[in-house]
Amino acid sequence: MINTQKQIQNTLKQFYDKPVAKVSLELFFTAIAVVFFAVFAIRPTLLTMSKLIKEMEDKQVLNQKLAEKVASLSTLQSTYITNQERLGVLDEAIPPTPQFETALAIIEKVASENNLTISSIEAKQVPQETDPDVLFSRKSRVSRPVVVILDGKYLVIRKFIEDLRAVRRVFTVDSILFNKVEQVGEKGLQATVTLNIPYYDLEAANATTSADPAQPVETK
Repeated sequence: MINTQKQIQNTLKQFYDKPVAKVSLELFFTAIAVVFFAVFAIRPTLLTMSKLIKEMEDKQVLNQKLAEKVASLSTLQSTYITNQERLGVLDEAIPPTPQFETALAIIEKVASENNLTISSIEAKQVPQETDPDVLFSRKSRVSRPVVVILDGKYLVIRKFIEDLRAVRRVFTVDSILFNKVEQVGEKGLQATVTLNIPYYDLEAANATTSADPAQPVETK
């Protein structure tokens, strides 16, 4: 047994004393050192590559979204060009500024065309004209009530309402109250018509001047 161990030891000693064994060990440790340092050297590069790949993917998604927005804008532009001539009609129907005096003039004109007498026009709130150059996105739709008292016959008053609703400027009829009155020796009707006049105004500047709960508006 002892002789066998000595033989093994002598054999190993003879192997490691040979140049081939020494070179193999050196290559082994050199390979381990190269792998060890290579991992630490390549790791930052791998992290950088991973980051760049992630940025490229994010940019591809962003480019796709931008392309979709450009397509949407192109569609909107074509729609705008198609309906550009109709925008003036929209501004006339519900103007971007109050244009309250113009609305009252329309009421008077329609009443005159129907041979109706306006006893009074009362506006609880008379809005101030705002800067027309303010961005439309900063405005919101509002409306102001106007009470018109008319003297005339039922059919004529009815036609006045129909004609008023047919004009381009939008008027909303809230209520109509009739009372019997004497007109030049004969019985007639007096109609109290409550109208709402819509327009667009600043969200934070819907301020209006109202000295009294019901402020009379001069009629011509």
